[in-house]
Amino acid sequence: MARDQRRVSAIHRSLTQPILLAGAERTLAIANWITAAALILGSGLHWYTVALGALLLTAGHWALVQAAKFDPQLSQVYIRHIRYQDCYPARASVFAPPARVHPSVPAPREMRR
Repeated sequence: MARDQRRVSAIHRSLTQPILLAGAERTLAIANWITAAALILGSGLHWYTVALGALLLTAGHWALVQAAKFDPQLSQVYIRHIRYQDCYPARASVFAPPARVHPSVPAPREMRR
């Protein structure tokens, strides 16, 4: 191959796509399905727990699919965010007055003084 030619390499799609299960994050979908199955099968088959399990299965999975459309690795990002709270603590409270911002470049009015 000559030096002036570009080298083209094929990257398989499975190496770049996140692992999803029925459109939701794999670990969260499995946890949702196990929780719904435990509600449905472990309740003695009462109608209200079966209905709650079916609602969790359908609405919960729909919410997980919507979250995966937003960010396929949302739970991992959230866990990293929680872990970094010790490194980067918040300083101001909700009721603190807004900070005064001083621009790094003076305005033309300030330069005339």
